[in-house]
Amino acid sequence: MDLNEQTFKNEVSSFVASLHKLLPKKKDFIVIEPEKPKLTRLVDVHIEAKSVFPLCFIGTKLVVLREILDKVKLVQQYNFGRPKESYRCFTDLIAKETEPKASHDGLVLEWKGSATATYHEVIDGGYEMRLVSKIRDLISSENEIVLEKSNENSVGSLTCTMRDVDPSTVRVISHFVYKLLPEVFIGTELGMRPLAYPPSPEVSVSARYEKPTFTLSSTLSRVGFQVCLFKQLSSNLRIASIINESSKAPTTVGIALHKTYMNGCDVKIFVDSQRCGGFTLQKDVLFHEPQNEIRVVRLVASTLIDRQRRVRFGFGFNLDF
Repeated sequence: MDLNEQTFKNEVSSFVASLHKLLPKKKDFIVIEPEKPKLTRLVDVHIEAKSVFPLCFIGTKLVVLREILDKVKLVQQYNFGRPKESYRCFTDLIAKETEPKASHDGLVLEWKGSATATYHEVIDGGYEMRLVSKIRDLISSENEIVLEKSNENSVGSLTCTMRDVDPSTVRVISHFVYKLLPEVFIGTELGMRPLAYPPSPEVSVSARYEKPTFTLSSTLSRVGFQVCLFKQLSSNLRIASIINESSKAPTTVGIALHKTYMNGCDVKIFVDSQRCGGFTLQKDVLFHEPQNEIRVVRLVASTLIDRQRRVRFGFGFNLDF
């Protein structure tokens, strides 16, 4: 049977085009760093410095985010080889500090069977109410309700959480931040378990001094002390340092650098006083289609040197449909 060369080329082109359609389209909301809020909340008091540090991982992972309906998203994350825990040279002294802020209404489903539903509403008096319900499996759940009010110079919130529908796990957390000067903020956190005995309140105090390209922040609590320094050297180069002292670990000093390139590469590097170091490299690979559509695959590579001076590697893909 004769094989027509042009027919073969058309079949191959059609096959490649069908593969491209399986890739996610490039979206404007794909960002590398979280957006800075207009008025700094307590959970974001160290956001610039901590966003410079890479989240190094080990092994191979694939993360897929797909929008099923208008307010329903499906998150699939597959890990091969090593566990998915990421190494960080600092701790979090503030509740919900570095967790993603899921403030949009909707439902997020994960491939492991867990689900997170979020609902928020603005009520009288300028208060914003946010209800978050997380179901991890048939017997594990977490419910959270947040009341927040902000004005020109301050923002405060009251959070109540309960795990596994057990009243003994109820925890109440209050956050308050006040702007003393245009560049100076102070904030406090008070957390307690009303039904626990004996009651043991958790109190922390934070301070922040910010400029357009410079930020100095600190937090003092019963479990530790932290100082964060952030400096924007240029439009595509940032540097940060974190001094972390905890009652359960020795004092750690970490330095990180974040560099972005015009070709879509993003590099984060860190070293600390515990002889640890590592970096992450992100690269957006773009596929241009004849219909002027752009599809993208984000490649992520990671390297980590731990305290035993072992060098470990990680590699992954992020797909956002």
